[in-house]
Amino acid sequence: MKFCSEGGCVGIAVTGDFCPKHVDPLNRATRNTPRHEMDAWYRLAIWKGPYGVRGMKIRRNPVCETPGCGRKAEDVHHTKPWKDSRDWFVFLGGVDFEFLQSLCKKCHAAITMKEMMLGPDKKLER
Repeated sequence: MKFCSEGGCVGIAVTGDFCPKHVDPLNRATRNTPRHEMDAWYRLAIWKGPYGVRGMKIRRNPVCETPGCGRKAEDVHHTKPWKDSRDWFVFLGGVDFEFLQSLCKKCHAAITMKEMMLGPDKKLER
């Protein structure tokens, strides 16, 4: 089970790459939906550089922080919404990374899928 490969669709592809709505190629858009404009911040050195926040968080918490998981952390998840407010402080994780969570790929995908199904304004705060 995974997200539908159609850009912008939050449907679930149980088998294959597309949800039931987009299995038929005639129901697919010709271009993918553009990403949020604030996603560009993820390309900045302060996030992904050798001394960036992402790497520091994973070095500090190298194991997935989902209770009971125990796999190696590969992703960093924001636990508080920041894109619409453009909050630089939250983007960088706060004072002590309290707005960031180290996660394995599987747990990060599950959390992101849940949040997308609820809608962008209903991000789960932990």
